[in-house]
Amino acid sequence: MEAKQSVMAGVAFMILCTGFQAAASGIVRLLSSDIGVFQLLLFHGLIGSTLMLPYIAKLPSGTIIRARVHLGKYFLRGFLSFIGMAASFYAYSIMDIANVQALLFTTPLFTILLASIMLKEFVGKRGWIACLIGFTGALIIVRPGFVELNLGAIGALAAALSFAAANIIIRRLSATENPVLITVAANVTIVPFAAVFAVPDWVNPPVSDLPLIFLMGVCFMLAQIFLTMSIGAADARVVQSVNFLRLPWAVLFGWIMFRELPDFWTYAGAVVIFIAAYDVLMRERRRSK
Repeated sequence: MEAKQSVMAGVAFMILCTGFQAAASGIVRLLSSDIGVFQLLLFHGLIGSTLMLPYIAKLPSGTIIRARVHLGKYFLRGFLSFIGMAASFYAYSIMDIANVQALLFTTPLFTILLASIMLKEFVGKRGWIACLIGFTGALIIVRPGFVELNLGAIGALAAALSFAAANIIIRRLSATENPVLITVAANVTIVPFAAVFAVPDWVNPPVSDLPLIFLMGVCFMLAQIFLTMSIGAADARVVQSVNFLRLPWAVLFGWIMFRELPDFWTYAGAVVIFIAAYDVLMRERRRSK
């Protein structure tokens, strides 16, 4: 069944997604001092997959069998999610979460670029200008040439590109596939990839970290579910335009967990990116009316 198009529902789901995403990101940074990035990603995949098993059992009869037709898309979405999450986990481990989230604002702009290429969606002159403005905002945050371009910033931008590509695949799958199955398939796909890199450098986590590890998995699972529901409810370019809410969430959790606040340039760049993304949202709403 084709997903019902609803801009407001898509935006509401994305707001919830960004909140849980920011909370999980703060936990990743907190745990990364004791546990490696790929090990955390493995825990995320295992916990998310396990928690979703009851929902899998409630899927309509034949859902999984019919999904075999789109096995390639499921695998590709899972692989892209693995790349994006590994890159973002690394960025969180060495950067303030607000800076990482601000750079992830480029996800809707990458989504516009990829949607025009992969889905043949019309972008137009104004859309391309919005992309240019958004990338300018990213440069303001990173400030190459003025400060040293660290690997965390590169990881955040690589994650944004991977997530944008995954969003395009989600958009195609959401037309016929169940959101729960899309989410579980991504988590299951992440596990073997993460295990390959995690096992050689395995560290037994302290007992005191176990509740945080579980909470991280829950938050990421909820973020993924709401992301899938959001993109399934409305056009990917529209709902991704409210990703700016990642910043206030990130600032809140960054202050609560680490007593850190982003600098002026992070806010300035985020505002520029937001203006570009917001313009996309407003144009899509007018077009839908």
